Amino acid sequence: MNIEHNSPLHNDNHMHNQEYRSIRFVKSKHSLRIFAYVLISLFILLVILLLVVPWVQTVTGKGKVTALVPGQRPQTINSQITGRLVSWLVVEGQHVEAGDTIAILADIDSKFLDTALIQNQQKQLDAIEQRRGSIISQISALRGQIEAETDARSSGVNASKEKVEQAKQRRIALEERLKQAILDLNVAKQRFQDRKSLFEQGLLSQRQYENAQVEQQKADVALITLKADIEAARRQELEALENVKNKESEGTSKILKAVADESKALESVASIDNSIFKGRSDLNAFYQRKEASIVRAPIKGKIVRLFALGMGETVKQGDKLAVLVPEAQSLAVEIRISGNDAPLLSIGRKVRLQFDGFPAFQIRGWPSASAGTFGGVISVIDAVDDDQYSGSFRIVVKPDPQDVPWPNSTYLRPGTKVAGWMQLNTVSLGYELWRQFNGFPISLDVPTKKSDSKQSINEESKE
Repeated sequence: MNIEHNSPLHNDNHMHNQEYRSIRFVKSKHSLRIFAYVLISLFILLVILLLVVPWVQTVTGKGKVTALVPGQRPQTINSQITGRLVSWLVVEGQHVEAGDTIAILADIDSKFLDTALIQNQQKQLDAIEQRRGSIISQISALRGQIEAETDARSSGVNASKEKVEQAKQRRIALEERLKQAILDLNVAKQRFQDRKSLFEQGLLSQRQYENAQVEQQKADVALITLKADIEAARRQELEALENVKNKESEGTSKILKAVADESKALESVASIDNSIFKGRSDLNAFYQRKEASIVRAPIKGKIVRLFALGMGETVKQGDKLAVLVPEAQSLAVEIRISGNDAPLLSIGRKVRLQFDGFPAFQIRGWPSASAGTFGGVISVIDAVDDDQYSGSFRIVVKPDPQDVPWPNSTYLRPGTKVAGWMQLNTVSLGYELWRQFNGFPISLDVPTKKSDSKQSINEESKE
């Protein structure tokens, strides 16, 4: 028996059984192998998904609903004067039309306490205008007087010039007669000498001699008379010329006096016009002051708040009286973004919006898978930060005409809180995870559809 156990065949069987036992212990189970295959397949599938699945990079921000047109945004109605509140004519929540009376104030300024102030100012203005009318009549009379004096001066000067001409013609005629008188005197003297010689010779009678002497004396007297007449004519001509100057001077003096009176009257009219303008300005100021005591709605809308003021309380100029929300026809959204994200945005970028009060489901990187959100387009990006110098910038988003319309202003009230996701570049999901794990910023890129951006700008300028 011992020989059989120690045989070579027996030893080989024993070793084979031990190896089979070892392989059986080392070999994995069938379920574990299947699990490993599944994990490897999932890993490969995940890598493929990370490389293929698109992801839209976004910039988030929060803001509120507003109106795209400034005139449709909530407005504060202020007191235009310092006065005492007389009565309220509206209640909170009431719809008003443009020009409807909201409240009435009583002016307490000492300058406007006179109840008959406007009537008295109007009477003063009427009196000044009547005085102006009287002076205008005087100016018309003075202008008529100037015209009459001008005509009178022309007539007087012309008449004096005619007299000068007459005196000149008379002088010329007398000077011609003087030439004849000198010739006659010379003839008479020659004749007298001839007669005298004949008379001394006894050839001529005494009578003829005396007649020749008388004729010489007559010619001499006529010459002297003509010289006197010529001198008188010359004096008359000089007097006529002087009369022309006097007529011109006298007429000009009267005209200048009338012109001076007209100038004074025109100065008075100018002064009165100044008073009239000032009076009308004061009267208009009184009317405007009275009108300012009536607080009116500047635009159609709803009174949402009346500040706590009771009857008889005093309000100062500029104090808030009420808040009016116009009927917004062009809704928009104001969103604040950080300075790090501002350079990444540009006009025309798409935005997904979630309004408070409207349930929504939003996946930042997959806008198409979102539900309950609304589309928008960036319309305005402020060039400076906000008034608080916090480094945040305001963007204005208007509705996207290619997306679902926004709710109307009845449900989407101005001031409603909004969360916004500004859409940037489309990258792979793996790249986005790698970027976020490494803390890298979003790459700056220009919108691919430049035409959409230009169209958005054109639409904004039209609005």
